[in-house]
Amino acid sequence: MITEEFTRMMDGNEAAAWGAKLARAEVVPAYPITPQTELISHIATFIAEGKMKAEYIKVEGEHTAMAAGIGASTAGARVFTASSSQGLVFMEEPLWQPPGRRLPIVMCWVNRSMAPLGGLRPDHNDALLQRDTGWIQLYCENSQEVLDTILMGYKIAENNQVYLPVAVNYDGYFVSATATPTTVPAQTKVDEWLPPYKHEWYSLMPEDFRAPPMRDFLQVRLGVAEANEKAKKIIEEVDTDYKKVFGRGYDGLLEEYNCDGAEAVIVTMGSMTGTARDVVDEMREKGKKIGLIKLRGFRPFPTEEWQKIAPKYKAIGVVDRNNSFGSAGGGVVSMELARALYHVEDKPLLVNFHVGLSGTDVTMNQIEYMCNETLLAAETGEVKNAVDWVETHDLGEVM
Repeated sequence: MITEEFTRMMDGNEAAAWGAKLARAEVVPAYPITPQTELISHIATFIAEGKMKAEYIKVEGEHTAMAAGIGASTAGARVFTASSSQGLVFMEEPLWQPPGRRLPIVMCWVNRSMAPLGGLRPDHNDALLQRDTGWIQLYCENSQEVLDTILMGYKIAENNQVYLPVAVNYDGYFVSATATPTTVPAQTKVDEWLPPYKHEWYSLMPEDFRAPPMRDFLQVRLGVAEANEKAKKIIEEVDTDYKKVFGRGYDGLLEEYNCDGAEAVIVTMGSMTGTARDVVDEMREKGKKIGLIKLRGFRPFPTEEWQKIAPKYKAIGVVDRNNSFGSAGGGVVSMELARALYHVEDKPLLVNFHVGLSGTDVTMNQIEYMCNETLLAAETGEVKNAVDWVETHDLGEVM
């Protein structure tokens, strides 16, 4: 048992394994797929060395991994698993079950582009493809946030106002295989903050049998919708409480960074946010009135929070590391934001950028370009390109 916290370099996959260990996950159905293989390998090592007490189920595929997780969670176990890309799609049929059954599974979606449009490197299409399933989706910037978000994920998922599964997303390679300083809290401290899991609605165990409530399909769907809405407040409360106890917080669903006096902002998710912070800092030092909004929670979408803050800005540039082919226009995040702001009277202009697709690097030059284009829209009152494929431009050498 880790009696004292420690800090050392670790990549996102190792940090995720520590998160599952500290949360005392009891059942881990596992199937390897790049780039999350090292995550479940770390957990297997913890269990083999007697450092983690959990049932590790080696299955023949991702579909079975989720099926096993559903059974274990229904029986009353705290469940953890992970997948990526094609594995997540193979898992999709049972992936719809946990929200409807109100099972608080926590799972890592280690983002990787979908074949054949991509390869082994990350973009967000694998996760955003699941946006209608009812899973809560939180996106992490670095290893520390991965570990912390897994712990927070169980606290959110197991809240009796929520009882929904939580997907902790982080970019393959850029986070999964990149080591950054990470603090691992003491197990005793985590145990005090995260009590053992017990579903208050039902249990299939003979010694504590409680039948699930009988509900029709409309009640089930309304229940999942209402739970997502309630989760917005719970996510904020859990984040605040986590910061109070462990000293780290992530502003709930979204974070405004260096936005004081900004006339325009860009919106990022995941690992590119760290690069965007540096670019925004440099541009602010040059007098450019640009800020950054990190979108941490995509599901539930923080509609009310966006409606509150958006009128402060003249233009918002949404950076989409995804495609939605044949859509009304642009990427998934930009379309969500456009709908959220539809009834806002003083809504800003929206500029949409496609970048980092199929795991290409998102460079400082590209981010500076997107910031300048968003500022230009704010200054002129016009959007030059509603949807801008950034990688089609020659922006010179990487900064």
